[in-house]
Amino acid sequence: MQLADRIIVVTGAGRGNGRAISERLAEEGATVLVSDRNAEAAVAVTESIRASGGSAEAVTADVTNEDDIIRLFDRARELGGPHAVVAQAGISHNTPLHETTLEAWNQHIAVDVTGTFLTVREAVRSMLPLGGGSIVTMSGTYAFQSEPGAELHSASKGAILSFTRGVAVEYGNRGIRCNTIVPGYVATEMVEEFYAKLPPEASDRINKWHALGRIATPQEVANLALFLCSDQSSFSTGSPFFVDGGLTAGFNSWQIPGA
Repeated sequence: MQLADRIIVVTGAGRGNGRAISERLAEEGATVLVSDRNAEAAVAVTESIRASGGSAEAVTADVTNEDDIIRLFDRARELGGPHAVVAQAGISHNTPLHETTLEAWNQHIAVDVTGTFLTVREAVRSMLPLGGGSIVTMSGTYAFQSEPGAELHSASKGAILSFTRGVAVEYGNRGIRCNTIVPGYVATEMVEEFYAKLPPEASDRINKWHALGRIATPQEVANLALFLCSDQSSFSTGSPFFVDGGLTAGFNSWQIPGA
């Protein structure tokens, strides 16, 4: 097993990518601290991992609450870690800019950007005495290209990308690696909720935006997280790792009728 005897923290682990990542890391021998602000969801994921023979512990924490994040990492240190951290908690926002409230902006930045900052800061503080570790953040294709209604996503995912690079540069000589995952659309509950607001044919069009003609599964994102948490990525830091099915590679003109 690639992650035997390692303690790994995953935030936003109650569903979607976070759940898949937690389960995949546990499959490879890690003890996963399954963190989510939804206590029931965190417990459900933890019980699922244990039922499959893995090791996990649920920790209720809101990534926007500094005390919660400090408490989460206190527990990781009690267990002897963390050896890796996946800071992937995030929220969705799909409203035209002129209809976006300051409250919505502040909430989005609080979860995506401030939540990542607090998690990564505590990860660094915890890893320095251990001699290093791997930190994985969650950016997105919106850091590289946008679409209507995605201005908040573009701002937050771009900030996470730049923040990740800064952490990598500052702490690389102390054994801490920091990389970011860049997913396209992924078949999570969050995306399904977004699809439900769109016309029925919209999901097929979105599939075709990706060169592979489909969106990702959470398990495909989890496989990349496993690579970045493991020693297999030992010379990778400060880098965006795309799992976007070719979404940012170019425009798929074949989807246009008659093209």
